[in-house]
Amino acid sequence: MDLVATPLQLIPEFGIPGILSTLVIVVIALLVARVLLNVAVKVAIVAAIVVGVLWFFGLLRFIPFL
Repeated sequence: MDLVATPLQLIPEFGIPGILSTLVIVVIALLVARVLLNVAVKVAIVAAIVVGVLWFFGLLRFIPFL
């Protein structure tokens, strides 16, 4: 009997279900992060375009409050 393997088998995180559930959680987290990053990049691009247009119209004095 291995003195190290026995205590590790008693801990649920080191069993097959624990390892598989951890891998599933990591994959789900990566997918969610990828989708959120994609949305954040699109929002940042739209915000940069809006700021550029407002700045341009402000230079031409089309918008009085800028």
